[in-house]
Amino acid sequence: MRKIKTMRIALIRRVSITGFDGVNRFIALLAEGFARLGHEPVIISLCHEGVEDRELTRWFKEAHGLDLEIPIYTLRHGCGGSWLSIAWDWWWKSSKLLRKEVVDVAIVNGVVPLRFSPKIIVNHGVFTAGKLYRLAAKLLYRRYDAVVCVSNKLRSEVKSNLGVDCRVVPLPMKLELYKPASPPGEGERNSTHRHKAHQKSTDKY
Repeated sequence: MRKIKTMRIALIRRVSITGFDGVNRFIALLAEGFARLGHEPVIISLCHEGVEDRELTRWFKEAHGLDLEIPIYTLRHGCGGSWLSIAWDWWWKSSKLLRKEVVDVAIVNGVVPLRFSPKIIVNHGVFTAGKLYRLAAKLLYRRYDAVVCVSNKLRSEVKSNLGVDCRVVPLPMKLELYKPASPPGEGERNSTHRHKAHQKSTDKY
């Protein structure tokens, strides 16, 4: 059997890594999946809020129900600022960090100007901004080596809005985090059924 090369993979969040949303859950579960395959994932985000630096990796692990801690790096302490300043941080600071961490490939969630290659962009939702923003997004997309969409519907929307084709990678799930709920009233019905069954059995004697 051919041995798979271990890679150091950066999973990038354009904004805050401490928000509770589908993008951060996608990053968390994908990072854990890469670690289980023997790779070395690291998470790079613009910023984080509401969590101390020293607690960030532990908090992220517990918040997303992971079995291990994933290293997390942020470009700045505060999450404010204009999109121009955010774009500059990604263009300038991230390239230094990626080289320092000796990253093999970057998986970017949300388009950012990144001086690094190879890089893959994951689209989680079509841009709804004006023509100028869509034009800038199209130019940035051309600098990426591959584009991923999280659903077939999104793939068609990205194609029509941005003129970009993408491969579909569905959102990952960790089923052990979820416990099926009983349908409304089922607990009461089961209790009534058990009571009637008990009553029938006692009526025989």
